[in-house]
Amino acid sequence: MTHFTKNSRDNSALNEKKECQDIADLLVIWPKMVEYAGLSEYEAKVYLSLLGLGSSGARKLSLTCNVPRTKVYGTLKKLIDYGLVIEILGVPKYFAPASPIDAFSTTLKRVKNKAHDFTSVLETLNETHEFVTTETSPKKKNIWYIEKEDNIIGKCHEIISQSEEILEILTSADGLSLLFNSAPRLLDQVKEQGVKVRLYSPLNPRTNPLARELSYIFDVKKVDLSSPLMFIDSDHIRFILARLADLGDENPIDSAVFSEDATLISLLSLLVADLARKPFLSAPTIPGHRNKEILYKPMVEPGPKP
Repeated sequence: MTHFTKNSRDNSALNEKKECQDIADLLVIWPKMVEYAGLSEYEAKVYLSLLGLGSSGARKLSLTCNVPRTKVYGTLKKLIDYGLVIEILGVPKYFAPASPIDAFSTTLKRVKNKAHDFTSVLETLNETHEFVTTETSPKKKNIWYIEKEDNIIGKCHEIISQSEEILEILTSADGLSLLFNSAPRLLDQVKEQGVKVRLYSPLNPRTNPLARELSYIFDVKKVDLSSPLMFIDSDHIRFILARLADLGDENPIDSAVFSEDATLISLLSLLVADLARKPFLSAPTIPGHRNKEILYKPMVEPGPKP
């Protein structure tokens, strides 16, 4: 008999310890109840403690949730008014929590309605922002930066092959050689498709073999350009502007920018047109680059121009 009583006491102590731990875990979320349900700190702690206890008198509830006993009765009365707590008649009085789903259904519906309404407000604000951004200055333009590891020459070939009406290329002597040697037939192919090809470089078709060979097929013009760059304008719809790397660099093009913005293309095209109108002036050679003579692999033996 004594052994049975001792086991009962041990089990009761274990259950009470587990109950206290469960309630402690619940009480951790009291700040969220304050934020989402609009309860006060005491109201949140009392309600959460009742959920963990199932039902309780005011004295035990005060000890469990660490709310002063003088405050517990007033807090319970408010929770009863809110529909969150049920009073069980008797001596002493006991209290039990209402179902959270039933008790907070109105609050949840109100929060959802607010979220939906705020979503509509944000959509309206975003539409206004997009309209104002589009109609006012300065405007943001989309331009993509390409690093040397990203196969820039391949992007150049892609833009050239997309041409349908006109292709304009402004580049240094090294750039023209690079473009020709990396894809010898590419310019021929776009020309055969009816694309008008214009090439601008510091190479003189009268004295340079590569420029002379290209002039048999394309519109080649000598311009005063000493910077190590390559500008490709495809149909005035898309462009790529690249900076050539120093001679001997593993990647022949150091960096580039690409865009399909019509305003940017028109601005850069003005520079090309301006260079095309100016007479050629001999420019100093940039270290690491050749401005006059270049090496290339000819497609055909140059002959007399028809």
